[in-house]
Amino acid sequence: MKNEYRWMRIWVVAAMALVLGTSVWAKRDAYQFKFGLMARGSQGQSVVYLETNQIEKIADPSYLHGFSIKRKDENQFYIYYIVRFPEPLKDLPEGIENYYSVLDGGRVLQSNEEFVWELSRSFVFSDSDPVGQYELEVYVDAELYRKINYDVLPELKATF
Repeated sequence: MKNEYRWMRIWVVAAMALVLGTSVWAKRDAYQFKFGLMARGSQGQSVVYLETNQIEKIADPSYLHGFSIKRKDENQFYIYYIVRFPEPLKDLPEGIENYYSVLDGGRVLQSNEEFVWELSRSFVFSDSDPVGQYELEVYVDAELYRKINYDVLPELKATF
């Protein structure tokens, strides 16, 4: 009798773990998400062409990095994101407050929430942006969907 009760408990715990595990991963699997280096697509949208967590700091408007996200079932969703920098940004672009909340003295930017079918967001560096560890948090339908830690490395200058 004691063995039967033990096996019953093990089976119930395993079944609960299976149910809970699939429901936790189901939300993550509902989206196509990419982060890394980006280029402009044929219709002008930003497209991730190389997924990476190592981004070289090149202050050139054509050198893009960022993310794209789309629901696999093609339904709309609410999204906002937070970018954390290793130190406060020194030269914030004019009009940034129209798109972001600037927090923690310029060390954190939080985007405005949007209701979208899909989102591609690209970023460029300015000369004054810091190198170091950055963090991107993407929130979908008010829940943390993905957290990306990435390194921004100094530009490698080729010498001959």
